[in-house]
Amino acid sequence: MTKFFLILTFLAFYSPFTHAGRIENAFEALRIYDYFKAKKLYTKGIKSQESVCAFGLATIFYRNDNPFHSMDSAYIYINRAYNTYPLIKKNAQQRYISLVNESKIDSLRGLISSKFFILAQQANTIESYQEFISKHIWAKEIALAVHLRDSIAFDDAQKEDNSTAYASFLKKYPTTEYLDQATTLLMNAQYNETTAPKSLESYELFLQAFPTNINKEQAENRIYEIITRPNTVESLELFLNRYPTNHLRNLAWERLYQLSVYNYSEEAIKQFIEKYPAFPYAEKIQSDLQFINYSLYPYENNGLFGYMDSIGKIIIPATFSTVNPFKEGLALVSKKNKYGYIDKTGKLVIDLLYDSGNDFEQGRAIVEKNDLYGMIDRTGTILFKPEFKELGNFSEDLMYGLKDSLYAYYNNMGDQLIPERFSDAYSFSNGMAKVEENGLQAYIDKKGNYVVYPAFEEIDFFTDSLLIFGNNDAYGLMKRSCQIVVPNKYDRIGQLSEGLAIVELDGKIGYINQRGEEVIKIQYDAVPNFLVRCQFKNGSAVVSKNNLFGVINTSNKEIIPFKYDEIGEFADLIAFKKKDKWGYLNRANQIMIQPTYSYAESFKESIAIVQEASLMGVINKKGTKLVETGYNNIELTKNGFLIINNGALFGVVSQKGEEVVPMIYRTIRIFDENLLILTDKDGISYFDCTKKLIIKPIENE
Repeated sequence: MTKFFLILTFLAFYSPFTHAGRIENAFEALRIYDYFKAKKLYTKGIKSQESVCAFGLATIFYRNDNPFHSMDSAYIYINRAYNTYPLIKKNAQQRYISLVNESKIDSLRGLISSKFFILAQQANTIESYQEFISKHIWAKEIALAVHLRDSIAFDDAQKEDNSTAYASFLKKYPTTEYLDQATTLLMNAQYNETTAPKSLESYELFLQAFPTNINKEQAENRIYEIITRPNTVESLELFLNRYPTNHLRNLAWERLYQLSVYNYSEEAIKQFIEKYPAFPYAEKIQSDLQFINYSLYPYENNGLFGYMDSIGKIIIPATFSTVNPFKEGLALVSKKNKYGYIDKTGKLVIDLLYDSGNDFEQGRAIVEKNDLYGMIDRTGTILFKPEFKELGNFSEDLMYGLKDSLYAYYNNMGDQLIPERFSDAYSFSNGMAKVEENGLQAYIDKKGNYVVYPAFEEIDFFTDSLLIFGNNDAYGLMKRSCQIVVPNKYDRIGQLSEGLAIVELDGKIGYINQRGEEVIKIQYDAVPNFLVRCQFKNGSAVVSKNNLFGVINTSNKEIIPFKYDEIGEFADLIAFKKKDKWGYLNRANQIMIQPTYSYAESFKESIAIVQEASLMGVINKKGTKLVETGYNNIELTKNGFLIINNGALFGVVSQKGEEVVPMIYRTIRIFDENLLILTDKDGISYFDCTKKLIIKPIENE
């Protein structure tokens, strides 16, 4: 009887109401920050009300104002509370709803996760973010954690910069925001690694192994270059037979044609037609057959212009106000300020309708009418109506155009492919074009999608993956994603040359590498035109320090010491200035020609232009004068001749100083690679540099 009474008493003591009172006391203790009592009561009650007490314990462990603070324990108990809350009986849920409910559990779990995210950020490693992502899938910071994890992993892959690293990155993070960039870098790495030998076999292997790689055309370009490098009919035939799907096939056909009929004789063209009936440009054959013997040059007569042949015979009389040289079989001419195009017979094939025009390029020409620009083809058919304020040249099958206030892009048939939305636009190169929107520059692809978003006032590619950016005349480096790699702390950043680029800060320059690392510290003078003058060429750069010039190599070692007032371009013999006189050094810093000149230019091949007092001459590497210093100006042509000017008249001499064209002309200018154009009181004549002949119009009109 006594035993039975004790059992009843025990059950009464441990009734749910007894537990309920304990739990409410625990929350009251928690409310007044009596953590010891609260923890003791929660711990005792967790077996009977697991979710409620786990929530209370999680709260204690989460708070950092008590000795029980432990984020790991808080994480364990809040998840225990979350997972067991659905198991609480309905009446118990109602009893404790003001103390514990799903909303409060979710809120505390979010707060706990946020602290774990802070810890992950402090560690800032792939592992810390991955652990956070794995254990806190409900957290509001998940997206940011994924971004930070992927950013570190992507940076690590870029540091390794090989296909294995990029492939591993993409395998681990297939949905990453860097998918496109990593894929591009993977494809570039595949290309670079496979084709590292730069052999024909390596490019063929690349195309076989990676047929969908974005660098397919680049590999095809290299195959084309390698196979056709001998520039023979046989090499082009080999290319056409072996690579029927190469995108440069038609270009190979054009080169084969030009090479086969290099003398442009009627017989050679007909032989070509018989041998290559599959040639895809039949109209070109017919045009060349018709005008094969015509080589025409502008001439002047009484202020009007026409065309003569290579011996001076008048072919097209001088009836035009202005003329341009023939290009693609047509020439731009004008009368009474109206422009059109004639063929080599003098026939006006495109009427004098326009206010100006450009030469034909690839069968198309930009023309102007009423201060607006359009485009026509060789037949005069209008491809673009003259309604543009500005038109660019075709590049990669697209051109920019400005009609109103914004630029758009068009194909060669006049179709608008990228809508008007840019305040400035540039031509496409390597599949991208620079544009400007609202004062910020960006890059787009051929579909108009951003490759680099508009975020800065100025941008320009530094490497394939890094760009120079500028704001408020300060420049730095960033990734295509606009993530800053080098803050905009420089006054100028130049382009890479031999792996190094010039940077300027406060009137001094140094050099950074392709990763933006300062490898030659800023210490040299920012001399005029330093971005060109101080750029590395052939492993060396001319620089100035404390107003004295020297030459350094890419390791910042002095090749030529800093003891000269000026140094010219780095060459076999380098012009230098000391004590107001110019002489010449060799690359070993030995003076080869003593400083006696008032000015000197570095040697170009075997000669150099020098100046004594205010007059110029030419010397050889021994310092012997080939042309006496008696001229106001001397210009070296590509053919090795020297255009001389005594202040009033022009002539031409050889490098030995022999007169080639007498000094009787008002002007002499370079017309093309083989011709110089001469003007005197009688009009225009030419000097054929190849034949060493002066061509004058023969009056036969």
